[in-house]
Amino acid sequence: MTLKGRLTKQEQERRFKALCGFIFIFRYATRKQLDMFVQAILNIRYPQWLIDYAQKRGLIKHYSDPIFKVKIYYLAHKGKELLYHNEPLIEFYRFEKDYAGLNTFEHHNLLVESFFLLQKQLAIKEWVSEWAVRVGKKKGDKLPDGLLKLTDGLKIALEAETSYKTFSVWRWIAKRYAYDIKWNLYHAILIIATHKHSLDGIILKLSQINPDLCNKAFILTHPAMLKTGECFYQNKVRSLQEALGLLSQELKKER
Repeated sequence: MTLKGRLTKQEQERRFKALCGFIFIFRYATRKQLDMFVQAILNIRYPQWLIDYAQKRGLIKHYSDPIFKVKIYYLAHKGKELLYHNEPLIEFYRFEKDYAGLNTFEHHNLLVESFFLLQKQLAIKEWVSEWAVRVGKKKGDKLPDGLLKLTDGLKIALEAETSYKTFSVWRWIAKRYAYDIKWNLYHAILIIATHKHSLDGIILKLSQINPDLCNKAFILTHPAMLKTGECFYQNKVRSLQEALGLLSQELKKER
């Protein structure tokens, strides 16, 4: 800020980069999600100016979705240019209206909600999105919905569960992650279900399929639990901080 209370050019650019970076992670965001980001993460009380001016500068674009009755914002070419030196994968960023379709919109919203809840509780060094994780990988590979890199070095795969999965599908998922953990691709898997009933079903399936892996590597929760900082780990409900502490202790024993 200048002495007169006006924003410096450097501070303006920082805010624009942060806003575009948020959209980059999730490909797109609704107006409500942008408002939340500006208020909760950038700590700006009135988000309208920043968002509208970013659009006026040609950094972001939007359209009104006729099905969900919301405005969908995505990066314009100038927004991608702004992130060129900050995001190594910016050349792979694409947006198509199908990305905000019926089958993906709920999943997207759960990931964004989780982003805000986890930012308050974890020291996140980097949040790598699902589409970024998939860059350079084979189409049929099982990859997480995101990757959290924490400041203490922990790498946590993120799974957002918005639809029912059969026992056989979870068996395949557990087998895949057992392999990934063996080769230190991730230290744990954070599964976020939409609600308690869904979470209980996932816990039951995983505990039957591979109880040791479930006990050691799967941290499970849903938004209502996250709001109070809770999760299910090692056969009981505990705080997310306690779960990560126990995970770190287990990893130290293995070294």
